[in-house]
Amino acid sequence: MRRWQKRVLTVISLLSVAVLATGCNAGKKKADTEKKEGAIEISFSWWGNDDRHKATQDMIANFEKEHPDITVKGEPSGFGDLDQVFTTRYAGNTLADITTLMYNWVPQFGQNDGFYDLSTIDSLDLSTYDEEFLKFGQVDGKQVAVPYGENTLVMYLNKSAYERNGIDIETLKTWDDYAEAAKKLPEGSFCIASPTWRFPVTVWLQQKTGKAEFDEKGNMNWTEQDYLDAMTWYKEMADARVFVSRKDYLENVGTEPVSLATNKKWLEGEYGGGIGWNAGITSDYESLKEIGDELVIVDYPIAEGGKEVNLLSKPSLLFSVKKDEENPEEVGIFLNDFLNGKKANEILGLSRGVPASKVAVEELIADGQLTGFMKDGYEYAQEAVKISETPFYEDGTLTTIYTNEIEAVELGKTDLKTAANNVYTKTKEQAAKLAKDYKLQ
Repeated sequence: MRRWQKRVLTVISLLSVAVLATGCNAGKKKADTEKKEGAIEISFSWWGNDDRHKATQDMIANFEKEHPDITVKGEPSGFGDLDQVFTTRYAGNTLADITTLMYNWVPQFGQNDGFYDLSTIDSLDLSTYDEEFLKFGQVDGKQVAVPYGENTLVMYLNKSAYERNGIDIETLKTWDDYAEAAKKLPEGSFCIASPTWRFPVTVWLQQKTGKAEFDEKGNMNWTEQDYLDAMTWYKEMADARVFVSRKDYLENVGTEPVSLATNKKWLEGEYGGGIGWNAGITSDYESLKEIGDELVIVDYPIAEGGKEVNLLSKPSLLFSVKKDEENPEEVGIFLNDFLNGKKANEILGLSRGVPASKVAVEELIADGQLTGFMKDGYEYAQEAVKISETPFYEDGTLTTIYTNEIEAVELGKTDLKTAANNVYTKTKEQAAKLAKDYKLQ
């Protein structure tokens, strides 16, 4: 058993004792609010796939049975046009009572009392969360949102595919090890698939510099030379078939942020592993399990000269309450059940990844839902050293800057030095704009 596994199991054991000691009332802070005449209707909006929709609707149905004085109107949607839909509803003051948020919306729309201060809702218990983690949802000293779970970039390998090519994954410790292993792969196969080359470059630079790309005020931490060094390293790894080349990725996966789970090259082992957010990789595991292959979480290599793994971390999603909420205590009762409730978490399961609420995690472990691959990913992410990026890290313009420049390099339209200069100057310009928009400065 790896060192990080032992540590996390110890933490989980201690957590179990703590939860038992506090009894069954954990997460029920002042939940018995005064009943009102008739049923109070509240609304809850979220996005996701059919599995998430069903789990959420089932949780709502159970909640309404237990709280006949509160009805909940569900407002599910798909993944498309999330920014546009949210911005339109926010501007028109038509948000649901409880709204699911992306991380960058918190400082952008939560400033100037843009959302309700959750710390003033007596029926909502946030003591089940780590205080530092709750800061992801704070603006101007107010708890304007609560993060549901933590997303950490992790690496995972198709152990079966590597073994078929005579590679023992236990021997893969450094990026040079992966480069040597790639030589054993057949033509057209690669060690690692990443949905964007920005992910491995970001982690590599976080390891080399010990800093995130931007500081808390949105200022640049990295120099033009840093970007050139990182892009040079990445190009070398892509040429060595450690990373799927951008050309191959575009031809076989495309430009949309989709799961690899149904991709032919993934299922046939030509993409031997991946880098992805630990909350969203279950489908990759399940698709390989169905054909008899084994996907495993592995230690993320540390860049030469780096001291710690410094993985990228962010909240998976957050929940807010509209700023002019008329029924805050009823909303708090529902949100508290959603985050901390025993039966609620049994129903919701891992439909939104692993939650951050301590009592929710305990319930999922006790119920046998947080096991195997998902538990491994969760435990690795909990133990790993992480750096949290600024809320605007995934801004569309910033992502496009990276994408365009590396594609230009791979397609022979520009050189690395020019591309690195473009990434640095354009990123610095956009970051300054975003820092101003988000009032970080």
